[in-house]
Amino acid sequence: MNPGDYAPAVGYLHDLLRGHGYAFLPDPRSDAYRSWESATSIAVQDFRRKRGLVLRDCAGGDLLRELIARPAPNAVVGGAYVPLVLNTPFSAILRFVWLTSLFKTGAAFEKLNLNTGRCGVSFGILQWSQRSGELHRLLRACAEREPEEWMKTMEDNAVLDYTARPDGGVDGLGNAADPAFDLTEAPWKPRLKALGANLPMQRIQLAFAAESYGAELDKLRVWASAITSERGFAFLLDLANQFGAGRVEQQYRKAAAGFSESKILKAMEDAFVDMARLQFQPRVRARREFFRTTELLSDDPLIP
Repeated sequence: MNPGDYAPAVGYLHDLLRGHGYAFLPDPRSDAYRSWESATSIAVQDFRRKRGLVLRDCAGGDLLRELIARPAPNAVVGGAYVPLVLNTPFSAILRFVWLTSLFKTGAAFEKLNLNTGRCGVSFGILQWSQRSGELHRLLRACAEREPEEWMKTMEDNAVLDYTARPDGGVDGLGNAADPAFDLTEAPWKPRLKALGANLPMQRIQLAFAAESYGAELDKLRVWASAITSERGFAFLLDLANQFGAGRVEQQYRKAAAGFSESKILKAMEDAFVDMARLQFQPRVRARREFFRTTELLSDDPLIP
């Protein structure tokens, strides 16, 4: 890969470099994603210099090996990171998770939201929240599927017992009912960050998200009979993640009568933009338009 290139591989390079601290590089929401522009050259040459590689403005095997072999301090989901670092197939469902996670966390595995929404802590690529019980279910999956890694990082199961409480152990303001388990503070905050940086736990985040999306997709296939494409299902799954599956089904039934898939998606976009508060409408519109138009999704039928 060289300056001026436009290709999927350049996008994968952007993802890998962002994980190594080059946050100024574009992600898939940007028109510059997949395009080797000046910012790409700056990041590549700086990474080469810091890692003692030959200083040149291109990306070859030496750069790729270094990006994969060295732990990424701010790892993000991407089409190269998932198969090459986590040794996990980048399935259609995981691509749907990836695109949704961009709007939730910038696709970052270690992302922590420290009670800004009065939900206690939200964690990981899809911001599983404490109040909803999602955080507890994710942490339980981590403890059950990788018990040795769990104990190395979290030391015991006390946080599992605590987050199993009603509302995840937080009060109406999202504050910990027991100060000893305030997950926004030490020792819990650094432990959760370490959990996000742990490769086996990153695989669990992906598996947990894929299981949830797969179950939701099965439900969508029952009532969204006019939707057949990868794009259409990704659009609805992301919409359900943002607004809830019940509201999405309700609006689909209003929009679906006699229309093509593309018109249904546009009608649903308009409906959910209208439902959003005025200050949030541009953000909702941008997210919906992304799923309707991105070249990262296909208009071909989604293979079950």
